[in-house]
Amino acid sequence: MRFSTLALLAFTSSVLAAEVKVEVTKAVECDRKTKKGDTISVHYRGNLEEDGKVGKEFDASYNRGQPLSFEVGKGRVIKG
Repeated sequence: MRFSTLALLAFTSSVLAAEVKVEVTKAVECDRKTKKGDTISVHYRGNLEEDGKVGKEFDASYNRGQPLSFEVGKGRVIKG
């Protein structure tokens, strides 16, 4: 268990070191900006970068047909 935890931490560190790219697929007008404590729902697609280009997909909420919901400001998602 300890080895797998360390391996996961090493992998996570290398992924977090990469630049996060955000693409807006559907812009929505809002009455106010999101603030700490709000719960939001977003669809996402995570891809590895290979030779400076979009590589293999490792996760996507679209595949599950349900967006990810989380409370803003709780540190539960990758910054970016």
